[in-house]
Amino acid sequence: MGISDVCTPASFGIVRSPAPVYAHRLPLEVLDESGQPSGLEVTVDQTMAKVVIPDGRSVYWREPSLIDKPNQLHLYGGTVRFVVQWESNTTNITLAMLNSTNVILIGGLNTTLWFRVASTSLMEKSSATLAAELSVENVVAVNGIEGQPTRKLMLLTLSDVKLLLLPASFHVQSHVSRLFVLLCDISVVVE
Repeated sequence: MGISDVCTPASFGIVRSPAPVYAHRLPLEVLDESGQPSGLEVTVDQTMAKVVIPDGRSVYWREPSLIDKPNQLHLYGGTVRFVVQWESNTTNITLAMLNSTNVILIGGLNTTLWFRVASTSLMEKSSATLAAELSVENVVAVNGIEGQPTRKLMLLTLSDVKLLLLPASFHVQSHVSRLFVLLCDISVVVE
């Protein structure tokens, strides 16, 4: 398989990942933006994972289903959607704060792509569905530097995925973050 300058979204219906977290028997982890352990303890409660973020650090949920499948080229142009919930006694988390977060994809040669997140729905005061399109146009930074990758770099990164990190922290104040793991999906929809 070669790399082309002409890229189009996948040509099949819908691909969903992951299966419920208990089917993987993998521990959910909260990592920093480089994919290193954050030291924060995660608890799992039926369909959601929970972490207490005591300070303003940026931490991310590790999406566990891609561990054994590094080649994710089929996700080019796809969207990752996930449901988050939060609690804070010190501040209200706004849609602007949610939309300022990023999904991070770490691939081969430690290439790191940061994708813009958009809130697709606010279900209640403290719960929302977030989404990030996995496309060149939606990348806001490459290896921590503002800008977009070439299509070649995007495809090389998707061909050897190490980690997909979903935002877990939404504010600089202490708060509780939850990820509804059963509602997390990565899909490619043909229009």
